[in-house]
Amino acid sequence: MHPGIQLLLELAAARPELLLTGQALTDQGRVVTVMLESGWSREQLLHVIAARPLPHPVRTTAGAIIAARLRAAQTYPPSATAADQHDEPACDALPPRPTSTAAARTVSEALTYRALVECAGCGVPGTAPGEDLCPACLGWPPCRTCPGPTARRAHPDGDGRCTTCTSAVTDPMEGSTP
Repeated sequence: MHPGIQLLLELAAARPELLLTGQALTDQGRVVTVMLESGWSREQLLHVIAARPLPHPVRTTAGAIIAARLRAAQTYPPSATAADQHDEPACDALPPRPTSTAAARTVSEALTYRALVECAGCGVPGTAPGEDLCPACLGWPPCRTCPGPTARRAHPDGDGRCTTCTSAVTDPMEGSTP
């Protein structure tokens, strides 16, 4: 059994709502195995997958949400300090279930908790303002001015530019003296 599959099954034993089976377990288990081999610690991966609550209501599968969380984490290298730790946490070291209210958290939990609202459709962190879906799930068109291979999404009622591109463009006459 791949170490990634084993990690996901241990996580599911503690958090049944994150149980993966079949092809989803195999696919995400391979991703987790590769991340472990590239320097991610078990503790880091457990945090990436389970530290945030599932969207409510869940409109997709747990596998899709876990896949999105792992994809988002893979865009950054693993933390060097955590990668140097060689102690593997026991299953008791799984991230605690997030509480429903901020007042119920301790100060240390509040300092480490990052509230990222996930798209109710695909589980990707970051929703459109005032929506429970991300711009991609809402079908917003790609920004026409974003550089790079992955353009941001532009509001359909806007001028075809995303918020970042709109705020980055300044008036060429601004700051000039007559």
